[in-house]
Amino acid sequence: MTRHSKKIPRQEKIRLLTIVLLLMLAIAMMLRPSLACQAALRGLELWWQVVAPSLLPFFFISELLLGMNISRYLSAAMSPLMRPLFNLPGCAALAVALGFCSGFPSGASITAALRRKKEITRAEGERMICFTNNAGPLYITVAVAGGLLHCPTAALLLAAVHYGGNLLIGVLLGLGARCRRRQTAKTAPAPPEQPAASAADLGASLQNALKRSTANIISIGCLMAFFSVVSALITALPAASLLPQALSQGFWEMSLGVSAIAGSALPLEQILPITAAIISFGGISVQMQVLAMIGDTDLRLTPYLICRLAHSLFAYLAMAALCHRIALPSALFTGGGISGPVWLTALQLCLISLAALGLLSALMLRLSHCSHKS
Repeated sequence: MTRHSKKIPRQEKIRLLTIVLLLMLAIAMMLRPSLACQAALRGLELWWQVVAPSLLPFFFISELLLGMNISRYLSAAMSPLMRPLFNLPGCAALAVALGFCSGFPSGASITAALRRKKEITRAEGERMICFTNNAGPLYITVAVAGGLLHCPTAALLLAAVHYGGNLLIGVLLGLGARCRRRQTAKTAPAPPEQPAASAADLGASLQNALKRSTANIISIGCLMAFFSVVSALITALPAASLLPQALSQGFWEMSLGVSAIAGSALPLEQILPITAAIISFGGISVQMQVLAMIGDTDLRLTPYLICRLAHSLFAYLAMAALCHRIALPSALFTGGGISGPVWLTALQLCLISLAALGLLSALMLRLSHCSHKS
């Protein structure tokens, strides 16, 4: 027998390891059926009450707009903004806007649709999913700051770190791609010529938008239930303290981890950095949701995972620095900041994000003009 006949391919090793882990999970579920059922129910309740109502309208609108060839209009109108800021075509503006205003994994869904239509390159799509997948403003404001931390003002700090970190990642990736402009210019596809939509095309676009948005929402619900069970089974194991359990839950499912750390006895100055890190990473559940969105494309998940780890580290350090710099914990962390309805707070966060995006774009345009003059 030769040496090559004994060697197992790498993909086969990964497949065998996955089978072993799934069998172990199935055995654990049979040993703890009540725990698994309750965990799955919690995941489905979170999906039905929070995720599905907040994401389904955005999914449907984005799929319908893409089906009606909105990218043809965005390419010319938004290129002066997207090229200097992120080194992306104008059609990427839809993924950036809805990715920052809706929540996980809207950015990946729109990016995959643009890649399927061949309106962006593979490199551009991989850069887009790295910074257009965000926690929604309503999630940060209502679920985390108001519901779990009981501190509406903390939403401003969490949003500044979360959205600011992703914008920074997008700008840095764009600068890195600009250094390889000659190479990417050769592989960049020309914008496809798309005819005007007829009544039949609008009907087909509506039907496809309904099917794809519903399928995406259902797949997210299945993944949330699955990883909720995984997190519950791991958390049931003996742990030294509540903090390792919260980090373990946050690693698998973001909302469960945030809920666990919010219920700990730690002071809010220590809870906020950990919460920011968990939200920025998103949890394995969110990563699998992103993978499900791009599964039928040639986009790789590895750059996205690297950026999630970098964003999580940045969010923790930035939030810790903010908490140490701010010398008014009694005024800031007792819920006495922003008043009014929660939707108004979410609207303020959206406006702040758009204002920051506008300032960054103006700065990049100015720098671009200066470089051309020189």
